[in-house]
Amino acid sequence: MSIKTGVIVLAHGSRVRTGNEGLFTIVEMLRAMGKWDMVEAGFLQLAKPGLTEVVEVLIGRGAKRVVVMPLLLFSGNHVLKDIPAEIDEERTKFPDVEFCYAKNIGADERIAMIVADRVEESVKRA
Repeated sequence: MSIKTGVIVLAHGSRVRTGNEGLFTIVEMLRAMGKWDMVEAGFLQLAKPGLTEVVEVLIGRGAKRVVVMPLLLFSGNHVLKDIPAEIDEERTKFPDVEFCYAKNIGADERIAMIVADRVEESVKRA
């Protein structure tokens, strides 16, 4: 029997609502893949729901494994300190749940290809 897994895609967050919509779009794309039992959006700051709220939702729906995926390009304080500290707090509250911390996006050739596409689109529009 496989462990019921919930994924939290965690973005920085913005006070501007439209600045947060892309996260929800990505979450929908991930849900459509059907690879995990649950996929939810969460924010570090400036928007809701936060990590704690999403963990509670997933565990309330039966998740025994929670994967936190930081949707952040580079490893700054949030990736290296803030998120791990929040995950440690959740581990203390829910010792029977397995918490996994996925690697952030980072420097990846696939990101460079998206950047190249966007540059080319910009040049064509000019």
